[in-house]
Amino acid sequence: MLDRLQPKAVAFDVAFNDWWRSQPGSFRDSVGPSAARACFRAGYTAGKNATERRFVFRAGRMRITVWAKSVPAAKAKAEMEADFRAAKNGWPKPKAGWQLQEET
Repeated sequence: MLDRLQPKAVAFDVAFNDWWRSQPGSFRDSVGPSAARACFRAGYTAGKNATERRFVFRAGRMRITVWAKSVPAAKAKAEMEADFRAAKNGWPKPKAGWQLQEET
């Protein structure tokens, strides 16, 4: 069993359901499923990106969240995401480039 290849990524719903079923009945009775799901999602997302940090940028009226190892890498990802969203909505890209402001 241990020598079998393990999946690299498990779907969130599968991971949550496995975790929820493993909790004792007293815990399941004291915490609502929606609250448990919200807390589990935060931990699952942070653990999935353990080597990266979360950055939030404002580009015009868009709020862009990316996971990256450094600020320059995060800005590059945020610019790509801004380009994608602009193209999807039919907006022109700014000639001077995106003015990204990091939110805290």
